[in-house]
Amino acid sequence: MNLRTRWGAVAALILAGVVVALQIGKAAIAVPVLQSELSLSLVLASWVIGAYGVLGAFGGLPAGIVASLFGARSTLIAGLVAAGLGSLAGAMVNDGGLLIATRVIEGCGFLAAVLAIPRLLRAVTAPRDRDTVLALFGAYMPIGSLIMMLAGPHLMAQGWQMLWIVNGAVALAYAVAIVFIPLREEANPTAPLTTLVPNIKAALGTPGPILLAAAFGIYTFQYAAMANFLPTLLVDRLGLSIAAAGTISAITVAANAVGNVFAGALLRFGAPIWAIAAFGYCFAGAASFGIFSDALPVIAIAALASASLAVTGLIPASIFAAAPRLAASSALLAIVLGLMNQASNLGNLFGPAAMASLVQHFGWERGPLLFVAVTVSGVSVALMLRAAMKRARTLA
Repeated sequence: MNLRTRWGAVAALILAGVVVALQIGKAAIAVPVLQSELSLSLVLASWVIGAYGVLGAFGGLPAGIVASLFGARSTLIAGLVAAGLGSLAGAMVNDGGLLIATRVIEGCGFLAAVLAIPRLLRAVTAPRDRDTVLALFGAYMPIGSLIMMLAGPHLMAQGWQMLWIVNGAVALAYAVAIVFIPLREEANPTAPLTTLVPNIKAALGTPGPILLAAAFGIYTFQYAAMANFLPTLLVDRLGLSIAAAGTISAITVAANAVGNVFAGALLRFGAPIWAIAAFGYCFAGAASFGIFSDALPVIAIAALASASLAVTGLIPASIFAAAPRLAASSALLAIVLGLMNQASNLGNLFGPAAMASLVQHFGWERGPLLFVAVTVSGVSVALMLRAAMKRARTLA
């Protein structure tokens, strides 16, 4: 057991998460250019973004099961290499279908990396710092998205291919860097096949991991619904320019990253994980009445949206901190993380679809109904998670 946290290794591992998150953010910023240069329909262009989500939604748990059989360090290196090679390959194609195929390769690398990093973080972190460190890791996705929002347009000045080349080179360079960083894993990092079935039963046969996955899925459902449709709300309903709406959206993503980081401080001061999650869900529901109101000024709506994504940013951070408490070994943790990843991507897929359907049929003013449903389901799961974690501590 580590008595001291290796903060240099912690920083390197969290940065690895940011590096693979860049690969998701680059596609979203490049869609208009891809449509123009590759003559893609909006539907096909959306699959350039959505390939990651579909892969995670259907392959998250299987990927976690496979990852449980291998050491976390080798899995992370392989994931970075796959993401890098997929990005470089994408820069060489001139066909939408082939570009999506390279995005699938990148997505496999992303899955491998995000399943490995929390396992390595647990190994290099002292128990007293573990919740804080894993909460900090939860910020990797919004940080990666924000970096691409800011840097992507400048890189694309040389063409969208340059964006892909730079990201691919960064991922490969970071894979080489990880090779030279000493990362001592937990004992027996490579699990024998004989442990596979018991680990799967432990992950799927007890309520804790399933509740964690459900909590993560509910979070990403509301995040995707809010983040993806906020620019449309600002432009269509409030009359802002696309540039202004984009700026406000970038601020909300930054606020979400701040929420992830702040969760680490709350956990360090002893705030219960289930209570942090429940508060986040409640705030999302309450704030939605102002966000979808046509009586508030734009500045108030932008502030509420930023506050909502900041407070809900506490949720993924607390979930990442909870996962190791429900997984006794590194191999079991890989399966739990795979289950969480699958639920998260299902939320990413269905959140925007649910928001679009609600607005199309009932108008923007009915938007809060979706977030009230999120509050009710999220708080229910948080309360059940409280009981499950209490049981796990009793049995430990």
